[in-house]
Amino acid sequence: MILLRPARPPMRPQSVIAGGVVGLAFAVMLVALMVYRMKKKDEGSYALDEQKQPNGGYQKPHRQEEFLA
Repeated sequence: MILLRPARPPMRPQSVIAGGVVGLAFAVMLVALMVYRMKKKDEGSYALDEQKQPNGGYQKPHRQEEFLA
């Protein structure tokens, strides 16, 4: 009994070049997205000049209450 392997077409240089171009485009887009996210994170929507008062937002309650969940 003779076993025959299926014929596989040879890899063409056009397909290798096309795969490289697609991979390179994907890598460039990924780097661009990372740079965009880093710049967006640095912008922030808070004022740097403002000094916050320590414990300014906390007020001690007037009476002691227990809340059971």
